[in-house]
Amino acid sequence: MRIPLLGLLLLSISSIQAQQWNWAVDAGGGGNTDQCYGIATDSEGNVYWAGSVSGTVVFDCGTVTAPSSIAGFISKYDPAGNCLWVQGINVGFNDAYAYDIAIDAEDRIYITGSYNGNATFNNGVTLASLGSDDIFVARYNTEGECQWARRAGSSGSSDEARGIAVSSDGALFIAGISGGTTIRFDDILIPNPGNYRQIVVARYDSTGTVQWAKTSSGTGQDKSARGISVANDRLFITGQFSFATGTFDGYPLVPVNVGGTAYILSCDLDGNVQWGHSYGSGDHEGMGITADTLGNVFMVGRLRGSMYLPDDTLVWVSNDDDFVILKFDADGSYQWGKSTGSTERDLSWGADVDGQGNVYVAVQFHNTVDFFGTPLTGSGGEDIAILKMDGDGDVVWANKAGAGNRDVPLCIHRQAAAPNKLYFGGYYWGPVTYGSTTIDDMGNGDAMMVSAVDTTFDVSLYTAEICPGSCIAEAIAFANGVGPFTYAWSIGATTQIIDELCPGFYIVEVTDANGQVRVDTVYVEEVTDPGYTVQVQGDSLWTTGTSWQWFFNDEMIAGADSASYVAAQTGNYHAQLTDPNGCMWSTDTVLVVLNVGVDPQQASSLRIMPNPAQDAVRIVSENRLTSARAWDVSGRLGAVQLIGPQLISVDGFAPGIWVLELHFDDGDTTMTRLVKQ
Repeated sequence: MRIPLLGLLLLSISSIQAQQWNWAVDAGGGGNTDQCYGIATDSEGNVYWAGSVSGTVVFDCGTVTAPSSIAGFISKYDPAGNCLWVQGINVGFNDAYAYDIAIDAEDRIYITGSYNGNATFNNGVTLASLGSDDIFVARYNTEGECQWARRAGSSGSSDEARGIAVSSDGALFIAGISGGTTIRFDDILIPNPGNYRQIVVARYDSTGTVQWAKTSSGTGQDKSARGISVANDRLFITGQFSFATGTFDGYPLVPVNVGGTAYILSCDLDGNVQWGHSYGSGDHEGMGITADTLGNVFMVGRLRGSMYLPDDTLVWVSNDDDFVILKFDADGSYQWGKSTGSTERDLSWGADVDGQGNVYVAVQFHNTVDFFGTPLTGSGGEDIAILKMDGDGDVVWANKAGAGNRDVPLCIHRQAAAPNKLYFGGYYWGPVTYGSTTIDDMGNGDAMMVSAVDTTFDVSLYTAEICPGSCIAEAIAFANGVGPFTYAWSIGATTQIIDELCPGFYIVEVTDANGQVRVDTVYVEEVTDPGYTVQVQGDSLWTTGTSWQWFFNDEMIAGADSASYVAAQTGNYHAQLTDPNGCMWSTDTVLVVLNVGVDPQQASSLRIMPNPAQDAVRIVSENRLTSARAWDVSGRLGAVQLIGPQLISVDGFAPGIWVLELHFDDGDTTMTRLVKQ
């Protein structure tokens, strides 16, 4: 029973961000078999749930009646939680269960499960069982009309399909359990010596034609498939086998000990096993499996007794079942495993992925359980924990659901397309409030489906330094959460990327599909001058960079565009160069002094004393000094005064490097360097 909440107060932003649940729906008729087993969404965001009910069950848009039996059901709701239609699977005085649901890219809706007797779907579609519980597969359109239904199984055992999945090419796969001496999938007959219940996997096309079916073989107790997933043209299957060794498609299923052994198999879309693993030492079972296109494979379930993994051991912490999750890559390499529990029964029934490496897990737990650094405390009975874990196994968030009576999550689904809503379902004993609704069971527990919000929402900004004086920077806002996202920048832009930015601060406000808001700031900086220098040896100059232009006394030297240059005359040299980021820089300026117009004999006999000098210098040469000029590295002339034979005053020179141009009585001129202290 669904009870709207009226008069809700306006919440602050922080409260909205903390809220996890949107709405909930339930269905029940007073029996204890009302349960939701599977959830799926279509391309328009509508959500479908499948399960079983007993008695007369009133949905918001129809009624399913099973007065003395259990009926399967499938129902459609819009994204706001309004019921659009419901259809039952009735078998008179027998039972029918819809255990799983899947929707392909064309919005073809498939359900699978088990039934006994004569099953009536709708639209004139019926199935007769082989004498005991059999597997059914049925297809519906988005209006709720059954298109076809198919039977599988045997006449000698209870058969059921527990998992269903679709591939990108429109194929349909089911996994479950079947026994009897012959297992039948339409015209495919598979002998089963010993009459043991076996793992069964089958592929159908969208018209309901079975394309292949495969089973396990071997003696011992039952073997089962509890979950199936498809990603990147691979099937992934999990379940349990025990005691005796068996095979699946020739692949050995070897029990680790006499208890239950959890397994995972990877097959191609023709059912050929690619790899497999099994883990035992107690009573372990794979209850659900999910895989994404990134190559991540997650198995969830239960363990009782420690589980021994490659270079790892998961320790059993209670006297009952513990929750377990394992991660593999697409090639079957073990990545990590985690388990936890209380003093009572804790396990996971299902998981789903988001395509970004994260996994969402529905866990049934008791009392207080430490979910890998995030402890949750129940309300006194069986409670629900919904976890989001990243690809490394770290908990992103963990939330408790339920009201403290009996709340069990049997399935979880994350919408693949935006706005990526999260749903989980199972059964509960009420009352319990989820978001805007309170639901209360009719007695003995009801089936329920809850619409949830993934509140993970982070924003980070990226930009790069720009060259001084330019306005060419880009800033990109990366949002991690539930899209689509809207962007509001401080400069008025509304796109994820903004460009033509000058140095300065820029602010963005990002809103996700759930109305949550994050604000972040980025500063566009100029690249710091790296201080490029010119190296000098004699008349050779060189520097670094990627493109160059040399200058002499601040005048560009035509054709001087390599990393090095040979000076042709005395003076000031520098280079303009481009760094790997495309920024242009000027090097320091260096003074190059060359001997000009003096024969080698005179140049070798010329001396300036002292050098460095403070007040005056004496010119020692073979010829008489007649006049002189001087300039510093910036080209500024200095006052030169001859104060005696071969004696020059430098008292007025600023400290630093100076060039002296000396003229002699034989007409020769030479240049030399002087350091003024």
